[in-house]
Amino acid sequence: MHGDPPDDFDAHSPDLPDEDGPLRGWVPPDDRLWLHPSERGSAAMATRPVPPPERAPNGRWLAGGMVACVALTMVVVVLVLTSADAAREAASPRTTWVSGVPTTEAGHSQLTDLRRMTAVATPAHDSMVALLVNRTKGTTVATGLVAEAGGIVMAMQPEVAGARSITVVEPDGSRHAASPVGSDATTGITVLRIDDDLPAADFADGDPATGSMVVAMAMEPRAPGHEVPTARLYAGAVLYAGIGQRDGFCATGVAAPMTVDDLGSPLVDGSGAVTGVLDAVIGTGNGRTSVFLPAALIRDVVAQIVSHGSVDHGTLGVALTDAPTTSGAGGAQVTSVSSYGAAADAGLLPGDVITGVDGQKIRSVAELSTRIYGDPPGAEVLVTVLRDGSTMEATVVLDQG
Repeated sequence: MHGDPPDDFDAHSPDLPDEDGPLRGWVPPDDRLWLHPSERGSAAMATRPVPPPERAPNGRWLAGGMVACVALTMVVVVLVLTSADAAREAASPRTTWVSGVPTTEAGHSQLTDLRRMTAVATPAHDSMVALLVNRTKGTTVATGLVAEAGGIVMAMQPEVAGARSITVVEPDGSRHAASPVGSDATTGITVLRIDDDLPAADFADGDPATGSMVVAMAMEPRAPGHEVPTARLYAGAVLYAGIGQRDGFCATGVAAPMTVDDLGSPLVDGSGAVTGVLDAVIGTGNGRTSVFLPAALIRDVVAQIVSHGSVDHGTLGVALTDAPTTSGAGGAQVTSVSSYGAAADAGLLPGDVITGVDGQKIRSVAELSTRIYGDPPGAEVLVTVLRDGSTMEATVVLDQG
């Protein structure tokens, strides 16, 4: 929720040991994540004088020494390989789907390590699918997210536009033909259906706190014949949340160097809940900002598309502007009220400041629009209003949009 303290992955993973320090910059996928104890001491050992080997008194002792050396070498190799496997497993419980860990750092915020990232991202990963989008010029790989039970998969329109057919590849590698359900041009959300019931993503109720650490996941654009889809992980700090972006909706900006090929990728907060889906990428280079539509908007839009094939959103019947910052916590100020409209019937007046919707705080017009966009005409919305220094509540039955 807004104003919550920054998420700390350590708080959600008390059984995980503390790490030595932050990860900085890019972590290439093939960098080694561990160093065997024998290798750590190699530098020190290099400075010690090595005594010359003693000569064996005869051939029998020489042959016996060679056999002993070979046996000892085999034992050491087995121990090293066993230790390597254990270290890799400890660093990443889900190495089968982690492909590189590009990371970013805002200010002096400490980034989580790979093990914590995968622990946080695992629940959402189980609801991720790869989309094989077949077009006339070839097949591309996109990211999809199971938004509802019953095989309901959401994606972003630019990633699937012009598709002749779409195949959904599940985390276990099984494939299903996807049929379109509908889309919403305003948000760019498209809904598909498959004949399988995968676990739906757990959507967060609010936005992540500014400065908190989050994890984003995107499907690796591997060849279409790859059996099991592989995800890339990105860790980054939240730069802003609840800020108006494209088409007047709120968005969450994260310091993570993703690309437009990753549209539809989920953003996961410290509790493992999906708090947004990638909608745009701003900037160039490693300083790119990844912009995510909020979970509440996605959930409501998907529900409407599933029910009606499109989004028929209701309105309050008012003109709004952002409340002056001098008014306190902000909000959406009513500048005019339509006669015989929803707001007029509920008793709203020009000058009122809407500070909440259905118990959730509202700080701007963009936030208000985001909260009610997915509500259909006829839906009842409880608004909190500040009028002449006093707070009141009113139930508004939304008009046709």
